[in-house]
Amino acid sequence: MSTTPVSLIMHGAAGRMGRRILHLASEDAAAFRIAGGVDRDSGSLADLGIPCDAPLWTELPAMPGSVVVDFSHASITEAVILRCQEVGMPLAIGTTGVDPETLNPLLERAAQDIPVLWAPNMSVGVNVVIATARRLALTLGDDYDIEIVEAHHHHKVDAPSGTALGIADAIAEATGRSRADYQHGRSGHCGARKAREIGMHALRMGDVVGDHTVYFVGGGERITLGHVAHNRDIFAGGALRAARFLAQAQAGRYSMADVLGLGD
Repeated sequence: MSTTPVSLIMHGAAGRMGRRILHLASEDAAAFRIAGGVDRDSGSLADLGIPCDAPLWTELPAMPGSVVVDFSHASITEAVILRCQEVGMPLAIGTTGVDPETLNPLLERAAQDIPVLWAPNMSVGVNVVIATARRLALTLGDDYDIEIVEAHHHHKVDAPSGTALGIADAIAEATGRSRADYQHGRSGHCGARKAREIGMHALRMGDVVGDHTVYFVGGGERITLGHVAHNRDIFAGGALRAARFLAQAQAGRYSMADVLGLGD
């Protein structure tokens, strides 16, 4: 692994995640050099309270030696991917609320030219949970019902969370299910639980950063797999870990499992 600091561009610099990523990067000058940030208003990152005088742009510049980390908005994810592919900058996307059916073809095309990664949650612990849930589903088979419960703060606008969907998608891919098998809540006389159904339940309350629990329930026993996030630094740290990985990677599509060495 190279000891040269990774040149970092933060897309969505003024957001909560953007600020945390920049703060952590600024505290590790041996590993990162902040090239700048992108958001609605131009100026300096110092204007955002970041201890750094790097520029704040309104558009993504062409800096092929830099890695772009994107935590912005789903409505502009496509433009970010196309821009990074055009100018040859590795890209790590942590934006949630993106439609995978729209995103996946874009990522596959971009991966022909640049290293690219999209993860709805970049926490090390969450990605261990995703890998473990996948293995449990394969091992336990159809004799165990699967339910996923997630909780977030009352300001969160999308449900279920990208992380909950990521867990369900990993299980579905491993076991031959699809999103058509997801049951989003239950109400009224909804009938008995369908075979191979994956229940999805979202709670919104207070200032919860992020709780995810996966239940595997069979006859006479229940396996519970969970993760609780106490602050956003776990996501920011994972994003920086992904940026370091992509800085050394060949063109291709990667996941946090690749970053963390969580192979099958």
